[in-house]
Amino acid sequence: PPSAPGQIHQSPTLFSLTTTFTKGYQKSFIPLKLGMLDLGPVALIRFLVSAFLEQAAAVMPVCVFLAGFQSLVLGQPIDDGLSISLGLVLVMFGLTLFNFGLLYGLMPMGKTLGLGLPQALNTPNLMLVAGLLGVAVTLAEPALSVVKTAGSLIEEKQAPYLYTLLHQRQDLLVLAVAVGVGLSACLGMLRIIMQWSIKPVAVLLSMLTIVVSLYVSLFTDRSDLLGLAWDLGAVTTGPVTVPLVIALGVGVATVSGEEPSPLTGFGVVTLASLIPVNCVLLLGLFLPPFKAASAPSTSPLSSSSSGAPLHWTEQTPGSEMVGGVRALVPLVVIMNLLLRFVLREAGVVAAAQLKIDKHLVEAPATLALCAALSGIIVFNIGLAQGLARLGTLVGGVMPAAFTAVEKIQHAPIWGGRVGLCVALVFSWLLGFGATLAEPALSTLAITVEKLSSGALSRRLIVGSVGVGVGTGIALGVLKIVLGLPLLPFLVFGYLLCGLLTIPSSEVLANVAWDSAGVTTGPITVPLVISLGLGLGNALGISDGFGILSLASVCPIISVLIAGLVAQMR
Repeated sequence: PPSAPGQIHQSPTLFSLTTTFTKGYQKSFIPLKLGMLDLGPVALIRFLVSAFLEQAAAVMPVCVFLAGFQSLVLGQPIDDGLSISLGLVLVMFGLTLFNFGLLYGLMPMGKTLGLGLPQALNTPNLMLVAGLLGVAVTLAEPALSVVKTAGSLIEEKQAPYLYTLLHQRQDLLVLAVAVGVGLSACLGMLRIIMQWSIKPVAVLLSMLTIVVSLYVSLFTDRSDLLGLAWDLGAVTTGPVTVPLVIALGVGVATVSGEEPSPLTGFGVVTLASLIPVNCVLLLGLFLPPFKAASAPSTSPLSSSSSGAPLHWTEQTPGSEMVGGVRALVPLVVIMNLLLRFVLREAGVVAAAQLKIDKHLVEAPATLALCAALSGIIVFNIGLAQGLARLGTLVGGVMPAAFTAVEKIQHAPIWGGRVGLCVALVFSWLLGFGATLAEPALSTLAITVEKLSSGALSRRLIVGSVGVGVGTGIALGVLKIVLGLPLLPFLVFGYLLCGLLTIPSSEVLANVAWDSAGVTTGPITVPLVISLGLGLGNALGISDGFGILSLASVCPIISVLIAGLVAQMR
């Protein structure tokens, strides 16, 4: 279980909460009073401050590193530093509220459904419900909000179909990603029921995704969608999707008459990071030709560009409020309907207990869900005003290290080759440091060390994943700087993954293919995507996507190599 109130771990094992069980299910109940208020304001303030500081410990080191690189290494001031700082505070506060609601509102409901649905439904209906939940939980992922801010730096003439998806078909794009996760949940349930090894599933699925990517790149004019599609595959494996789907998987394993294995939860991240890529690429194939898609009359931005006032739902904070309701309310409604009409639960949602100052306090689920809704709204505001702006700002200044940049004096600051090396070292350290600070990775490493009886040590897993993520981000930056296509990197990377998977043990294969997903949280994803877009915009390159996809494939390779070396010893 999470070690502190506001911290969410993406763990390959089922989360645990202190709850009351009745008739084999977790009893749903809405308390008549808010027991948390009985502790007094001092205890509540300490609890909230502790939860906020946990988010600050995850957010601030990466942000300080980015700001330090720009101000100290490149010697450039940070424009609108006060506004960006305020946005970062909103991000941390929003994550504090959202994680509280996730842990004490959504998670108990997910655990109830995970234990109850496999007993109440047959296999086809269970897979259908799993797919529906997969779609709903993806819409609630905080990191998916980066799609709304990613299109601001894309030029329509340079990348017409990319521009169309990010500006005119944004809702369809998000839905395609969500449908991909829903299909992943269905396939994940089937894999558990049929007891398939992750090795052939991962290799075949990755090869299928590469084939689809090759077709889009070589036989269509929509190759500008590749980077976006592969990056969005990494966005889906966040703190909402993974635990809820794992809960269903453990429930399915239990009902099938087998004791849930520690490996039961593995594979979710792998499937959820590959299938959405195919869905986004297929959506791109169905887009109308460029001329029809770029007609001025069809652009939703035409009203704003002509000077007409925007509707309140298109401005801050109205747009974030509408987006938060659209993201979270459908998930809560679907889960409540399943609890009420499928599991025949008496209440609407479940209540959990948390520990504050050595006291067990009942956390009303209504309060937790309201906190989650408020949190995702505040997070989205902070994302647009702080986190995404910081990444874009640093990415836009980074080329000054190795090439001439307009409005920056004395560029290149470090000279051509030396400056490029400085930028690549910075990128590698950013990925490596952000990975080591990820609490979910530590949880994964501890579990793997137990599963392998010490053969795959915690230090080995954490170090190899960190090296892989850092290498992936550095390669992504190099790809953008040199203007190289993304597909050769992916083809070589996943081909190497497949070759290394064949001689690997089942434990190592499961860990390696899922390892990248634990590092793609709501902080890393927006920063990395914004960094790439800012870098590409500064260099006049249309496609700044692809960094996140390389930061996903490289850890698979590094973990497989490190694990095989450890096994040979």
